[in-house]
Amino acid sequence: MQNLNLELKPQAQCELPIKAIQFGEGNFLRGFLDWMLYKLNQQNLFNGRVLAVQPTPRGRVQPKLKKQDGLYTTILHGIVDGKETEITDIVNTIADCLNPYDDEQWAKLKEAACDKNIQFIFSNTTEAGVAYVKEDGLGKSAPSSYPAKLTALLYERFKSFKGLECSCQSGMTIMPCELLDDNGNKLKAIVLQHIADWGLEDEFKAYVEEDCTFLNTLVDRVVSGFPTANQKEYEEKLGYVDELMTCGEIFHFLAIEGGESVSELLPFEKAGLNVVVASDITPYRLRKVRILNGTHTSNVPAAFLKGLDTVDQMMTDKVTGPFAHSIIYDEIIPAVNLDKQMLTTFADAVVNRFLDPSMHHQLASILMNCTSKIKARVLPTILDARSKGKLPVKLCFAFAAYIALYKDANNTVPVVVNRAGGKSGEFVDDVYAVEALSKAWSVYNKTEATALLTVKAVLSDVNLWGRDLSSDVDLTALIAKLTHAVISDGVEATMLDLQEHA
Repeated sequence: MQNLNLELKPQAQCELPIKAIQFGEGNFLRGFLDWMLYKLNQQNLFNGRVLAVQPTPRGRVQPKLKKQDGLYTTILHGIVDGKETEITDIVNTIADCLNPYDDEQWAKLKEAACDKNIQFIFSNTTEAGVAYVKEDGLGKSAPSSYPAKLTALLYERFKSFKGLECSCQSGMTIMPCELLDDNGNKLKAIVLQHIADWGLEDEFKAYVEEDCTFLNTLVDRVVSGFPTANQKEYEEKLGYVDELMTCGEIFHFLAIEGGESVSELLPFEKAGLNVVVASDITPYRLRKVRILNGTHTSNVPAAFLKGLDTVDQMMTDKVTGPFAHSIIYDEIIPAVNLDKQMLTTFADAVVNRFLDPSMHHQLASILMNCTSKIKARVLPTILDARSKGKLPVKLCFAFAAYIALYKDANNTVPVVVNRAGGKSGEFVDDVYAVEALSKAWSVYNKTEATALLTVKAVLSDVNLWGRDLSSDVDLTALIAKLTHAVISDGVEATMLDLQEHA
């Protein structure tokens, strides 16, 4: 069977110019942004390709991209109109790929940064990539961090255009796709810090601040990557070998903080893609955190204790499925201070995403660092409900199930969990959280009174929650009652009882 390349698929040939430098060539960017640009190009709305940059010294994607002439296949799954659906595309957005850790290729990248046709810089270097690392300054070799490389490239462009009549075209639009709040602002701040560190001229600083645009974004699509388990099956179906097959979900969402000029430069909405350009993307971030992330975090502890393994199992189970649905629509949405139709529409999409069996989204992986997730994704909704005079019973149960995970933790990481049906499982959490919850369980003696002591110890820990939650007597009492019920009656029986008395 032949490998995917232009010889095999000459119809994928693309002569469009390079319009963007892209830091990152991994699964997410290829299955999200590059796929989006491909869709724009199909409608003559972007008419450009990207120069991909290897983000780490040990990158393994570049040789494969070269071998396949930049081509790769996206395989997208989802529930559409109630039916399991699969969509495949051969994406030709990537024109070339450079390794900046090679001095010759770094020189080529600096040259590319001076090309007036290149107007954009995209990135996904993981959250850790948008971080300040003190660097020695500009030299023959590339700096180590992404923000420092970006600073160096912008400086090359600034010098190249300085004094020219067309210098007005030199400003670049920088759009990070890393999962960080205010990612554009944070990236810009680091670039400005490098400028100060390296003693670069004020004129260049003004160029970065005034001529270049750093966009804040919110990205949302699960991209699972290469289908290792189904590789042979897909190769038979496609009729070729593709070392860069990228699987993901059909659902996609991108929010960009900006105005009409951004919509004109990147007309995603015009192409029918699920993209929003708004002056403030905070509501979209809040919606995602509370509904998508909050539903995962609140429902997974109970589902895991019940012996389930994946999100789609959780959503189709006769007990956990209706319970999760009720948490979303009856407790999360009423508590969040945003337009209810906006929230409901998004929630409907989330439910469909969670039902997709092809994603194989493991509950154990969602449980990783679940204390910080509870704090960021579930607790704010509980507190919003309390501010409205409501006691969200099912979210309190979710908190109780979370506490129950640590009953037999014994201050060890990973936390080992005894699950229903004689199953066991484990997950990793912050060392302090494991220590605090293990200690809290030491006072429990199979009574509701001692369960109250356990829950008080957890909720009163300011280091965990940033406040003393136990001051809310009604909340504490309910979580304690439910924690005892989970241990004494079992997680399924407790959920059924709550459903019956809802």
